[in-house]
Amino acid sequence: MDKATLRKQFLERRQNLSRARYWMLTEELMEQVKLVDWSQFRTIHVFLPIRKHNEIDTFSILNYFKQAFPDLRILIPRTNFEKLEMENVLYDHDYTILGRNKFDIPEPIHGKIISSDQIDLVFVPLIVFDKKGNRAGYGKGFYDRFLSKCRHDVHKMGLSYFDPVDEITGLNEFDIKLDSCICPGKIWEF
Repeated sequence: MDKATLRKQFLERRQNLSRARYWMLTEELMEQVKLVDWSQFRTIHVFLPIRKHNEIDTFSILNYFKQAFPDLRILIPRTNFEKLEMENVLYDHDYTILGRNKFDIPEPIHGKIISSDQIDLVFVPLIVFDKKGNRAGYGKGFYDRFLSKCRHDVHKMGLSYFDPVDEITGLNEFDIKLDSCICPGKIWEF
């Protein structure tokens, strides 16, 4: 099925999750997160969720990293919507102050900017993904542009409350595939 149709279907599906189901799926996803050997990574880019869209609760992941892997260097994005670019801001669990941008995305108000070539793993936001590692996001291409500026060996990991569809059609040459995706109950490798 094509990206636009899948995007619409899965946005609606995610939006219709009850709060109880959302937190149950978050707990199941976190069980999978805890199975990954995070010690193999030094610097990880973590997107922050738009809560009103029932996006993956990456704050749970940040809290887990703080407790279990305090030496991980965490970067969070700050977006420039005019240039359609993001910058990586070093995240400090205790001192980073977050505001909300015009799309209600939490972002750091200030902080140290870190170059994309230092990132070992990027959590890539998505709405839907397929069994080949293709993904559909909101359609603005922020992460595809961002990933094209990262090292060629950066690990691209999706997070999804839903299992993959068989195939996403309507892809273009700028779409960058995932290397893996964590879902409740399973970690998909591509």
